[in-house]
Formats: sequence, structure tokens, C-alpha cells
Amino acid sequence: MNTKSITDERELLLKLRDGDHLAFEQLYNKYHPNLIGHLIRLLKSTDLAKEVLQDTFMAVWEHRGSIDTERPLKAYLFKTATNNTFNIFKKAAHDVKYRKYLYPIIEAGYEHIEVQLFEKENGQLLEKLLSKMSEKQREVFVLCKIEGKSYEEASKELNISINTIHTHIKRANHFLKIQLNNYPEFIFSVIISAYTSYLN
Repeated sequence: MNTKSITDERELLLKLRDGDHLAFEQLYNKYHPNLIGHLIRLLKSTDLAKEVLQDTFMAVWEHRGSIDTERPLKAYLFKTATNNTFNIFKKAAHDVKYRKYLYPIIEAGYEHIEVQLFEKENGQLLEKLLSKMSEKQREVFVLCKIEGKSYEEASKELNISINTIHTHIKRANHFLKIQLNNYPEFIFSVIISAYTSYLN
């Protein structure tokens, strides 16, 4: 951002603090495209993204008097949008309306979510989920996904076919995706970490 654009934005923010609706509209038009794109990436839902976008800009207007005019508005907007998204994920724990949006998010980011699930600090959650699997399914999943053994190695160790190993893994993954709907805050923390670079 060059000096002129910084100066222009500072002027707009000063006007915004004074309640200038035109300045608010100009800032909205400037940041709306990037912010809605970011929210759609996070939420995998245009409807939810629009809801969070509206809440975010309402917060900007309502708290305009406390906005730091010496800093670009982008950081404030993305922080507020992230907090509003977090609130949606918290609602998903108790609200069917929001819960239905979680599964596409889990599907889209499952590999990253799985990696985080295997981290030491999430061991308790992983153990809880594994305990809900059938004994054989859990055995196969631990060998292949956690201990890193190949399907062939697991097949020999458990004395079952490679095709059966594949079936167990497929069903275990599906099971985890369904179960993770019950842990929206965990999912949100993983998704946010995946998009941290977007905020820089």
C-alpha cells in the first residue's frame, strides 16, 4: 500500500469516526470482495459468509469511535470476521441450522484436520473418537493412520485381506467426519490455522 492510499484510508477512517455514511460505504466497497472470499473459504457457504460479513461491517459501524485511524482497516475487519465465524462454530454445537454447514467444511479440510487430530495436544479427543469405533476398525486405523504402516503390512499383521483393510479405513474416515461435527470449536481452530497466512 503506497503513502497516498494510506493517507486516503486514514481520511476515510477519520470521517467514519464522525459518522460519515459515504466514508463507510467506500471502505465497505474496498474490503468487501477480499473479506467475502476469505469467509467463503472458511465457511464453505455463501449464506453463512454473507451473514458474517454483515455482522462484521455492523460491528465496524457500531464501534467506529474506537477504530485506530493510524492502522489499515483490514486487520480489524479480518479479526472481527474471524471472531464472528468462531461464534457460528460455537452455535453449531447446539443449533441444527448451523451444524448442517459443518460437514462440507470437514470434507474440504479433512486431511489437515486429521493431521491436527493426531497431534499430541489432541490425544484425548482422538482417544475419545477411537473408543467409539468397532474393535477391528480401530485396530486397522491405528496401524495405518497413526503408526504409519502400509495396507500390506497391516494385512499381514492382522491376517485379513488388503481389500478389508481399505474398507475399514474408508469407514473409519467417514465415521470420524461424522463424529467431528460434535466438536465445532476444534474444527474451527484447525481451519483458522490453515488460513492464518491469508491475514498477513
